[in-house]
Amino acid sequence: MQMSSYARTMFYLINTQYRVFLQTIKDKYIDLFIWIIGMSAVTIYMLPSFGLSHAYGSFMIASMAASAGLFEQYTSTVNLIGDFEGDNITSFYLTLPIPSWMVFVSYAVFYAFNTLALAVFVVPIAKLIFWNHFDLSEFSCIKYAVMLLATSSFYASFTIWMVGLVPNLQHAGSIWMRFIFPLWTFGAFQYSYAVLYGLNVWFAYASLGNPMVYLMEGTRAAILGQAGSLNIWMCAGVSFFFTILFTAHGISRIKRRLDYV
Repeated sequence: MQMSSYARTMFYLINTQYRVFLQTIKDKYIDLFIWIIGMSAVTIYMLPSFGLSHAYGSFMIASMAASAGLFEQYTSTVNLIGDFEGDNITSFYLTLPIPSWMVFVSYAVFYAFNTLALAVFVVPIAKLIFWNHFDLSEFSCIKYAVMLLATSSFYASFTIWMVGLVPNLQHAGSIWMRFIFPLWTFGAFQYSYAVLYGLNVWFAYASLGNPMVYLMEGTRAAILGQAGSLNIWMCAGVSFFFTILFTAHGISRIKRRLDYV
């Protein structure tokens, strides 16, 4: 009975945020469309002139599919920090008859849905527009669904973690430059783990501490085939491990920040 009450309250919290999300979803899809067209067109039509393989276009689109939710992290983090410093609706939610951690889990579930709603369209849009330039002969629906869940879950947990780490809105610029950008740049977005391993074994081993490596490698394995990528099931498993780790640590820091232990 009590768990049923908790579930209804969490559904209310998620649904409240979902309604706000729907007010901006059109703009988000427009932004996503522009990003896909711009990045893919340059990679497919221009970069081969500099000696890159034509297959690199498919490689980058797969990497974009793994990155689609990354840019939402900044917006979500700033919005939640802004709430703490403004209306502080979160404090009201914490008075509801549910454990405090469920409030932040509801945020994470919403952020995961937010990411999923964008990422799921990257592959279809890219295929429709670039058709023969985007090879899906090795595409696996089941594997891709698993990696969509893994990427969405991790980005949601990482948002919660950053909210607990960034002290105020004055430090909002640090969210991108200190956290998102380094993880993305050194997270195998533009290169594969196999290539890095061939260049420097120690750098490759060090990169395994970066969660983005597993999201990129796993998503590419689902879209382009397993060859040349880290094992997809290992990538999914490690991604879910990082999700749990970042969520737990992030919630702990936020509760201390709000003096709600």
